[in-house]
Amino acid sequence: MAVAELLQSEKKYHFVIPSFQRGYRWEEKQVLDLLNDLKQFADDDNRSNDRYFLQPLVVKSTDEENTWEVIDGQQRLTTMLLILNRLMKKLSEDDRDYFSGKLYDIKYTNRPQLDFENPNAVDNIDSFYLFEAKATIDNWFNERKGKNLDGFKGVLLFGDNPKQTKFIWYAIDDKYVEVDSINIFNRLNNGKIGLTSAELIKALFILDSKYDVNIDEKTLAIEWDFIERRLQDDSLWHFICNDSQSYQTRIDLLFDFVTNKPHGEDSDFSYRKFQNLFNYCKTKNVINDDSLDSLWKGYKVFSLEDAWKQVKIVFDNMLAWYEDSMFYHYIGFLIAEGDSPLSIHIAIENAKKDKTEEWTIDDTKQVLHALIREKFKVKNTVLTTEDIRALEYNSSTLVRRTLLLFNVETCLRSNNLRFAFDKYKKEKWDIEHINSQNEATLQRFEDRIKWMKAVGSVLAKEPGDEAKILLNRNNTLLSNFQENGQVDKQEYNTFYVDVNNYYTPGEDSVHKDSIGNLTLLDSSTNREYQDAPYPYKRQCIIKKDMSGETFIPVCTRNLFLKYYTDKETDHSQFDMMRWTNNDMECYLNHMISTIEDIFTAKEKGEKENEQ
Repeated sequence: MAVAELLQSEKKYHFVIPSFQRGYRWEEKQVLDLLNDLKQFADDDNRSNDRYFLQPLVVKSTDEENTWEVIDGQQRLTTMLLILNRLMKKLSEDDRDYFSGKLYDIKYTNRPQLDFENPNAVDNIDSFYLFEAKATIDNWFNERKGKNLDGFKGVLLFGDNPKQTKFIWYAIDDKYVEVDSINIFNRLNNGKIGLTSAELIKALFILDSKYDVNIDEKTLAIEWDFIERRLQDDSLWHFICNDSQSYQTRIDLLFDFVTNKPHGEDSDFSYRKFQNLFNYCKTKNVINDDSLDSLWKGYKVFSLEDAWKQVKIVFDNMLAWYEDSMFYHYIGFLIAEGDSPLSIHIAIENAKKDKTEEWTIDDTKQVLHALIREKFKVKNTVLTTEDIRALEYNSSTLVRRTLLLFNVETCLRSNNLRFAFDKYKKEKWDIEHINSQNEATLQRFEDRIKWMKAVGSVLAKEPGDEAKILLNRNNTLLSNFQENGQVDKQEYNTFYVDVNNYYTPGEDSVHKDSIGNLTLLDSSTNREYQDAPYPYKRQCIIKKDMSGETFIPVCTRNLFLKYYTDKETDHSQFDMMRWTNNDMECYLNHMISTIEDIFTAKEKGEKENEQ
């Protein structure tokens, strides 16, 4: 079926996308691939190549005149309509008049209000993808403004053109019109890129609505859409999820939570659980029938209507965690460190069962503290605060956890801060030395030259003869290295040590690999000032924090602003260009005092019980 034939029929074609199908989801690459393939076909002078076949369009006739239910191929059919709409602007006035009213239309059962000519990206998820696809198509045409597109128009619009773009049109035979469209759809997609678990589950709900009067298809669509939109909020999503790549659609995570999906199970696990409930409901089995999965019996769920209520309850619990500061920070930390929302929920519920007195919010806090302490076990023993004080750079996992917990607890204690788990997970964060390491680590010529330029910029602001001497050495070495196109390793390393000593006054009472000289920072900023002396790092941090271009963890910002330094006893408060041993001690002391309640909670609880 040529695309042009769809536009030149005596009766306009109408297509209906049934509710069991996923919405429109094509992205920029898929749209551009189609446009470029069509353009290449149109420009090909090979006369034997007179047909370009689009993927199959499987349709089924309906009771309405020239109206077809689309069983398969809706993504390409929808994209083609967007292309044709844009192509109309390239036609002469006579041709536009001819095609006026002839373009086929599409109605998404779940989204009857979709506007294909001017989609509003914020209306819903389908409108968002339509908006993005339309923008891609507009840009593609704008890039070819003034160029001849007659061939492109010909292969799509005009039936007498020698080259035609065609759908592989597959109409379900009339004798099969009563066959369930969902069954046909599932068979057609067998072995192809499958639907997500959530989309298959949605098909079960829609199909069940034909048998269960208690499920209203429109209400379900509205509620489903609300949950999907809410989960598009990165702050919520990255609070509750670590592995975004595991989910094609974010609502899949919610169904995995509802079905208690074990780690390592395949992607269809949740769908099989809902399929079991659907089969049970369809055959109207009695409640004690063994065919119903124990999951649903445990929930006391015996219908898909009840299952949807359970989904909403679980989602409401997630929102409650997200909106409560204590839950948000402690559960967010645990999830970031590998726990699942389900395991946390089970731990809290089990603790409630063991307590005979009324459960309080403080009880929940103690359970969460206990789960956090589990993350600081070494050989089955929880670290003490003194153990944490002694951590060094080579214990990277425990150091990172401690620094993360320090930031999380700091935000929790503040009335107006929320730790940005989305930034923490989307940006690769490094453990960074505050004062540079004792030995130079940079190896590439470009990196060493960049380091010397950074050193020069801060030495130029330093008073005193020693700084001037170092600055002159820096400028001389820099000029020589650039002129020769290589760095003298011995001269570079000697100069590095001298600069390092200049910015690290006094003897080292705290080792530079100590956790007191470490902080969390995004990898891009870390790479920007590798090995740079403290004042240059401080300069970069303040600049990025002021501009808002990069998320700076609150504790990292505080240490570079020397908020942790005791101004009554430590004169380094007045020398912002140095990070001294006293600064490190004050920073470490503040870190331990911030998190120590979590590590002493168990001991305190035991003493209170004894009393």
